[in-house]
Amino acid sequence: MLWAYLFSGEAKNPLKNIPRAVIWSLILTGLFFVLISYVEIAGVRGYITTLDQIGAPLNVLADLFNVSYFKIPLSIGAIISFFSLSLSCLNAGSRIIFPMARHSFFHTSMGKAHTTNQTPHMAISAYIVVIVLVPTIFSVFTDPLTGFNDAGTLAAFGFLLAYFLISIAASVYLRHIGELRPFNVVITVLAVLCLLVPTIGSVYPVPSYPVNLFPYIFLTYMLVGAIWLFVVSRRSPGIIQEIETDLEATLQHNLPQHAEETPVLASEMAVE
Repeated sequence: MLWAYLFSGEAKNPLKNIPRAVIWSLILTGLFFVLISYVEIAGVRGYITTLDQIGAPLNVLADLFNVSYFKIPLSIGAIISFFSLSLSCLNAGSRIIFPMARHSFFHTSMGKAHTTNQTPHMAISAYIVVIVLVPTIFSVFTDPLTGFNDAGTLAAFGFLLAYFLISIAASVYLRHIGELRPFNVVITVLAVLCLLVPTIGSVYPVPSYPVNLFPYIFLTYMLVGAIWLFVVSRRSPGIIQEIETDLEATLQHNLPQHAEETPVLASEMAVE
């Protein structure tokens, strides 16, 4: 949820509105996904092809229930959804690159905000290259739909790790400020247990090739990141403390007394 933290400077009353938005988006999308999953499972019951082997299940359901005229609008909706997903990744990814570049983890040019729009335009430009390269490389080895699914599966490890760390960090932070309660510990334990379900399910039973390699690819990626963090900290002593100070300053900027002020871009905060 780092993107939520970075965007907190643009929200009114961020300490209430952002958690509320995160919780309700999780509840609503979770219920929607569960409902649609059961609809698809029930709809293809008895069909010659199993659900996990169907590339476009909603189009298949349209044929099965004699409403083929829904196939075109369903496909258009899927295209718009994929495009929106790409934009959200571009937005969140560039906003993460932006502050990291300011702390020398990437080239400093990616830590500059646009002089007029105050947007992280260099970080966006760099990240969009990555967004284009990844599916292009995947398309060399497999078909687009499989590549899309594989990219999502690989990215899931990153989300799971972030959720694990956030769940634990919440209780650690509450303890740090003297507000930790037994209820908070229970929530943390429940969150970790729930996260273990998809984590274990991703590696056992062992999935087929090449998905079985994804955990090792992710661990290698994290190891490279850890090595780079070590190199940067050795090259610039005090950089970790500088990052902590910067994060604390951002948090203070977003405290409730600023809630009614005119929202500003995170990039504006960064260049002040």
